[in-house]
Amino acid sequence: MKQMYKNLKDRNDRMWAGFYDPKTKIARHAKWYAIAPLVIILIGVIMFAIPGVGFNLGLDFTGGSVIEATNVASRQEANTARDNVAAHLRSEGISHNITTPQTTGGSWGVSVQFQYVHHNTDACPVSAEVRRLILEASPSATIERTETISASASQERILMTFIAISVSLLAIMFYMLFRFRFTSGIAAVIGLVHDVLVVIALCIIFRVQINYPFVAAMITVVVYSLNNTIVQFDRIRSKEKSLNSMNARYNVEEVVDGSIKEVFARTMSTTATTLVPVIALCFLPVPLIREFALPILFGLIACTFSTIFITSSLYIRFENFRKRKGAAKKLVRQENLVSSD
Repeated sequence: MKQMYKNLKDRNDRMWAGFYDPKTKIARHAKWYAIAPLVIILIGVIMFAIPGVGFNLGLDFTGGSVIEATNVASRQEANTARDNVAAHLRSEGISHNITTPQTTGGSWGVSVQFQYVHHNTDACPVSAEVRRLILEASPSATIERTETISASASQERILMTFIAISVSLLAIMFYMLFRFRFTSGIAAVIGLVHDVLVVIALCIIFRVQINYPFVAAMITVVVYSLNNTIVQFDRIRSKEKSLNSMNARYNVEEVVDGSIKEVFARTMSTTATTLVPVIALCFLPVPLIREFALPILFGLIACTFSTIFITSSLYIRFENFRKRKGAAKKLVRQENLVSSD
């Protein structure tokens, strides 16, 4: 056992020694890093384009009713209520989503969400029948919540949500462009768009319901991605400022690789400690919490990947292009001066 532990430790030490070796290039292989995100986004786009698939919109954005019952005595009663309600809604041709979460007290619950455009009120015959079927399957059940959202209110919510997210993203983009050099700002904005697209694509693939918890999760992901990016580019900027103050010639790729290695431990430890509670939340039998935790889980992985590999590689290419263009303009000015003399 001791020998096995020693062999694993030696292998781990060699791996990290190779990672931190100055000869190891990280940001050079951008085209290979982009393959996995592009595949995920492409699958998401294809599923979005398929009729009847697209986004799994919740009642916050589609309109409909939600009925929640608690104090169901057993899992069998909860399953019976679920099956009876599902059979009734299918016979009426009504789209629905039914879950039977277990409460902390040991009892069970029944949560029914359905879309009903005609007479969609608390007193509508469908809502009354759903409540009756639940109480028939479990006489001990208590109807805790009955809520209805109209289709017009849902459309207004979609518009306001889109405006709020768009304004916040634009504000972040302007901040990044002015906070850093233009090339690093553009790279950071592309990385931010990458994170948002990957999260949306994964939510389409895994059929995560799109509602207000999802919107809150997306804003959380954007802020987390912004934080990681700022830390990364702050380190790059400080190294470049130090080299410029010494009038030293330097290679942008070497500076970026060095900066990535310096903040790598911080980035990974922050991500790991955040992932642990988020993964725990994903296993809770509460749909609203899962719908909030899953996009954050996707976003943590996406923004950590983009911070280390995508934005840094883009910055190198943009910065090299800027320097080549600046050198070309300088050469043209020198030639013009010579010709004028």
